[in-house]
Amino acid sequence: MAIRTGIIGTGFGAQVHGPVLKRHPEYELVAISSIRPGRAQAAAERLGLSQAYQDWRRMIAEARLDLAVIASEPSLHSEMSLACLEAGLHVLCEKPPALNADQASAMHCAARRAGRIAAINFEWRFSPERQAIKRILDAGKLGALYHVDWAEAWPLRPQKRKARSEWETVSGKGGGMLGAVGSHMIDALQYWFGPMKLYHGFTARESIPGPEGADDSFFVHGIWPDGGSFALQFIASSTIRPARLEIHGSGGTLLLHDKQLTFASSGSSGYKAVPVEQPLDARLFAPEIRGYIHAQWSLYGELARAIRGEEAPALPAFEDGVRVQRVMDTINRPWSEAE
Repeated sequence: MAIRTGIIGTGFGAQVHGPVLKRHPEYELVAISSIRPGRAQAAAERLGLSQAYQDWRRMIAEARLDLAVIASEPSLHSEMSLACLEAGLHVLCEKPPALNADQASAMHCAARRAGRIAAINFEWRFSPERQAIKRILDAGKLGALYHVDWAEAWPLRPQKRKARSEWETVSGKGGGMLGAVGSHMIDALQYWFGPMKLYHGFTARESIPGPEGADDSFFVHGIWPDGGSFALQFIASSTIRPARLEIHGSGGTLLLHDKQLTFASSGSSGYKAVPVEQPLDARLFAPEIRGYIHAQWSLYGELARAIRGEEAPALPAFEDGVRVQRVMDTINRPWSEAE
């Protein structure tokens, strides 16, 4: 039986979650809600849904759902997750998980009490390249971990940022690139290597200055309990630089440059291509969302297995969200300027 699903949120929720859920054989998308007037009805018409709600609480009370997809601003994630779990629904919540680790922990505890499946939308775990890295690490081909170096640069500086009223640009509402991109990077590292032992870092707010402006760059360093260090760097630049990820171990080095994954074994001088799963054919979807389809579709498959009571080891649960949120909280702590 298909999983009856409702979406809270008409941004990414309607643009990406909606089209994927409409085509995914495991799900029946039946309703959508928004806190902004008129947006739910417009989204429902685009998606071919008969149920549109101005009040998300009415949706979870009336739409006879099995699953709620929470794609609202992060400041509402905790309240909405707790209400959905109390109503007996399974939950998929967008990232960043919450505004702080206390909220994320309360969400995780509520899911355990309710006995419901509760997942965070860290969909990039399921990209072909990151799944290939996971297989290599699980097979022990890299040996003991030495160091991970991960750097990305996006052309944010010359762009006109959204109005200050939009949550993406307001730090107090969960906006900023640490939550938008860094949460995925931190989750990937902990998915591959386990919870971090020590970590520190800081954010920069250059494009949107002022106390309420959200971060656009971040820098993080740390280590794992069993050894090995890491460095993450995300820069708001004037031009894009393809992502570069290096994973060094006693058995060799993995190098991911953009979407090209290669491996050099210890003592060798050259890198060889690593076989990577072909992404799903996304031509049935709008061009602007095709890059999301493989990862999002795969996460929904894993979520459906978990809801059916089957093994779903790759599913990012609320517990993973707590771990990520704790790291982000540490990085977001204020730091003092030199006199």
